[in-house]
Parts: sequence; structure tokens; C-alpha cells
Amino acid sequence: MQNKITLFATAVMFAGIVFLSIRAEQRVYDNKGRLGVRHEGDAIVFVWKSAIDVPMARRFEEAFDEWRYERARIIIDLHSPGGALREGEEVIQVIARMKRTHRVDTRVRAGRSCLSMCVPIFLQGETRQAAPSSRWMFHQPTTRDFFTDEKAREPEFETRMTAKRFFNRYFVHSEMDPAWRAKLERDWQGGDVWKTGQELVDEGANVVTALE
Repeated sequence: MQNKITLFATAVMFAGIVFLSIRAEQRVYDNKGRLGVRHEGDAIVFVWKSAIDVPMARRFEEAFDEWRYERARIIIDLHSPGGALREGEEVIQVIARMKRTHRVDTRVRAGRSCLSMCVPIFLQGETRQAAPSSRWMFHQPTTRDFFTDEKAREPEFETRMTAKRFFNRYFVHSEMDPAWRAKLERDWQGGDVWKTGQELVDEGANVVTALE
């Protein structure tokens, strides 16, 4: 009898854990306040003011499917502290799909920032507009623990390899100026590189192509 009670209690506890996990996942994907969409002249503007994290790619895909016939141009307006490499890559894949049929430009306005993983997304724009006062940060990617979100410890060679893969994938194969890119690769070793939109233009980085 005692064993049956124990098994029943265990089953109830397990079911509760599963239920809470499902609810938590649903809350993430039901957060519809993170992507703003509006008309602006000849364009549809997607405004993202949050981390590069789930469900960003899904929100962009849903918005594109809903709004794609409204205009032939899309502006992605960013204000982000960066975030997850995997989600950023999925966002870039959605943008690649958009670019098959639409002109896609990117923008960072005055008082806003584009940090870390936000930069590769910004670089997907044909015209890349930013305010002179906008803030930018480049740094080597770090591996984070899935449960604690703390920086994970890894061997130094793995850190270097991760940084090299990131740099090659998102910066080498971009329109970033090669000389500026080479300097960035030297400067970001072990630290963050901060710039303003004005500095990026003055230094000829070709990250920002037009000042707002």
C-alpha cells in the first residue's frame, strides 16, 4: 500500500513538473509585445527592443508572413544588448528569406544600442543607418550555462576557436571594411570594443553606411 502511495505521489509530482515546463514555454512564445510592426513611408518597420533570444526568429517570421504584401521594403529597427548565438543565426536565416523578395534595411536610432549578437543581424541590411550617438559593442562570444545563464568555463583553445568561428561567419563574410575588421580582431582579444555610430563612420568600418 505504501509503495502505491509513493508511486502515485511521484507520478503527480512528475506531471506537475511537466505541466509547469509546458506553461513556461508557452509564456515565452505567447509574449507578443516584443516585436512592433508599423508602416513608415514605403516600408514596413519591424522594431525589436529586446535581447536576441527566443522567440525573436519566430516573431520575425510571423510578421513577415503577415505583412509581406504591404510593402516591398522592410526596415529592421534594433535596440538590443545582444544574446544567444543560436537565436541570432535563426533570425539571420529569416532575414535571408525576406531578402529573396524584399529590400531589407537596418537601423539603430538615437539613444539606442546594438551590442554583441545584435551586430551580425544589423549587418544584414542593404542600407545600414544609425544615429551618431548610437552605441555599439563588439566582443568575443562566450558560452553560457543553460540553467544559470552564467559564463561557462571552457579551455582557452575552445574559447579561441569559438571566437574565430564567430568572426569568420559574421564579420569576414560581410561588407565590413577589411582593414577595420583586422584591427577589430586584434582589439577585441579578451575585452569589449565600444564605438558610437559616428566613430564607426569616421573610422570607415562600413558597419554603418548612413548616419541618421
